[in-house]
Amino acid sequence: MALEALLLLAALMWPCAENLYANIVCSLDWMMIQVVPSTPSGHQYIFHDELSLGMGCPVTRIQTYVYDFVYPVYECGIRTQVVSEDTILFQTELYYNPRDPSCDCEKIPLECSTTRKSVWLTPVSTDEIKLNPSPFMADFQTTPEELGLLSSN
Repeated sequence: MALEALLLLAALMWPCAENLYANIVCSLDWMMIQVVPSTPSGHQYIFHDELSLGMGCPVTRIQTYVYDFVYPVYECGIRTQVVSEDTILFQTELYYNPRDPSCDCEKIPLECSTTRKSVWLTPVSTDEIKLNPSPFMADFQTTPEELGLLSSN
């Protein structure tokens, strides 16, 4: 698998929510789920407070046509499984708790995998990038008096 992250498009089949669409993206550190709050028929709109990720994590960003859940992979009860030497699988759930009391709460499992060979983690050769030393720290030296001023005595 040459992709940095495996993108999954899930069509969530919920009786009271018709079909919801979610896009899942992950890296070694983050998981982002984007949920489209309107159903394809346009008959129902899902409110942000009706959705939660994993162990009760709320929507992190509300946009007109999409809700974002962006969390580190160690939060919200996101589970990590090493699939191979280079591939990691993340698993969690999306919960739908409708305001309508005639509808039942729903839970849908979500998965996303990524590789440890991410292009973001590839080391850059020091021959390619030359950084000039900072003019602020190049000749920085302190005197004992200055150090005394900074102490907590």
